[in-house]
Amino acid sequence: MKTFDTKLIIAVVATAVALGSFTYHYAIASHGFETGAIGGGLPTVANVMLAGQVMRPGDYLAIADFSPNYVSGHLLVRIPCDPTTKKPLVTPVAGHIDELLDRTWVAPAQLNLVPHASSGGIRGVTGTCVYHSHIPALDTTGVGNPGAPRVTDIGLLNQGQTNVVFRTSNSASFTLLRVVGDINPPNQYGPTGSMPAPYNAVTFPEVNLSNPQASISIDTASHSGH
Repeated sequence: MKTFDTKLIIAVVATAVALGSFTYHYAIASHGFETGAIGGGLPTVANVMLAGQVMRPGDYLAIADFSPNYVSGHLLVRIPCDPTTKKPLVTPVAGHIDELLDRTWVAPAQLNLVPHASSGGIRGVTGTCVYHSHIPALDTTGVGNPGAPRVTDIGLLNQGQTNVVFRTSNSASFTLLRVVGDINPPNQYGPTGSMPAPYNAVTFPEVNLSNPQASISIDTASHSGH
């Protein structure tokens, strides 16, 4: 009996230690301790192979995160699309995703379809389209949906109500061209930042839309700066 009690005590202590080692700590912090990159301190290219991934409704898949730096660059994606409208089934988005909601501002990226590199898909059910985007698009002319002006985060968002499956050769690539600044105060989004409207309000693209493609703007025109 004594031996059994000893083993029991040892087991209880071991379990307590094991549980303690799996304790998670959550922290809320600003980017004030991050000074940002100088010169070529950031990776110049981010490549994400998407084949085999499944995005459920509301899922966000990160392509690049340069926080606290906001950057300019070029986004190229090869993703599932509607074979008729040539609009993507998931939304490329850009902006700043912060642990604080009132400093988060994300919008769909301005997309330019590359038709000669896109396909209609098998039996016309799902196509595969190639899009490129200049991020941010504010310095180009004639752009209807320029998106976020200070971009630290780039990713894909499933705004629809069904799963989206990525297939062979689906991929995303972002090429960094310039580090513009950092998102530390007063450069952050939201009501406490120095950004003008609409960037002084919280924005995140709506999900579970009945027609997610309605929020996508595809630009086929020619712009200076491209």
